[in-house]
Amino acid sequence: MRAAMANREGTLLERAVCATEPEKGLPDAEGRLAALLEDVASSVPREDIGGVVLSSAGPIVPDTGIYEYPPNLPGWHGLTMKPGLAASLNLPVAIGHDATLGALAESRYGVGKGARHLVYVTVSTGVGGGIIANGQMVTGGHGHAGEIGHLLVRPGGQSCNVGCDGCLEGIASGTGIARSAQAQMDAGRSTAMLGKAGGDVRAVTAQTVFEAAAEGDELAIEIVDGVIDAVAVGFANILNTLDPEYLVVGGGVTTSLQPYWDDLAARIEDKALPHFAGHVPLHVSPLGDDVSLVGAAALAFDYADATAEKD
Repeated sequence: MRAAMANREGTLLERAVCATEPEKGLPDAEGRLAALLEDVASSVPREDIGGVVLSSAGPIVPDTGIYEYPPNLPGWHGLTMKPGLAASLNLPVAIGHDATLGALAESRYGVGKGARHLVYVTVSTGVGGGIIANGQMVTGGHGHAGEIGHLLVRPGGQSCNVGCDGCLEGIASGTGIARSAQAQMDAGRSTAMLGKAGGDVRAVTAQTVFEAAAEGDELAIEIVDGVIDAVAVGFANILNTLDPEYLVVGGGVTTSLQPYWDDLAARIEDKALPHFAGHVPLHVSPLGDDVSLVGAAALAFDYADATAEKD
């Protein structure tokens, strides 16, 4: 969990961090997050703080902050931090999905500054997404819009943690890449990745795969090629469906994909509609790991301005 104090320019002024440790339960995490927020807030007068926005992995209902079967936060289903944090901090608290707030950040302060139509995708341990349309965050009927990781890109293929067979997250996330390599090794495929992992198949990670591919390992190259193709299919579907001005990508796997970026763009162009020929709007996020914090700040000031208008 990370906390930051931010100003209207999207600059993060104070920071603090602690482990999430979701297995200890939401109330425990809520208490530690409150302490973290108090820490970053201690440098300014309380009256200068407009409020708090919590950016969280989901699925989560933005209005209430209630989690709905979050795969990476076991035991948090049906629970929310919103009322508890508001009471302990004595500040207004709002909650948003981390990838949706990432999209907001990119449209306000990032590579797509000023864009009214933008999609942000994070390709990391999982795959998530956020959508800006007509300058507004798209949250959907239940707060779950933007689950780009579950676009089916290879029907019947490897599953993600929630059981979607052949979805983008199942194939192209860091978890999915590692799982693919491990399955091939369990099936007897020979590869230098085993040596890189100290002889432990379960120690093979996505980084191991990319490093081995760069060194010419046949299996690693095969897996990376499949990842690039899966991402190209998913991204072409996004462009064809939403027609964004910017498709902004972040996350750890994105860094590993950088050497293949021209190939990825070419494959997207090949699969997308003709009007994207020569100008696939693919961009790497300049905000990096701070993207959701910056998006939370943007939403915090939006709420503060809306409250001021009502008053």
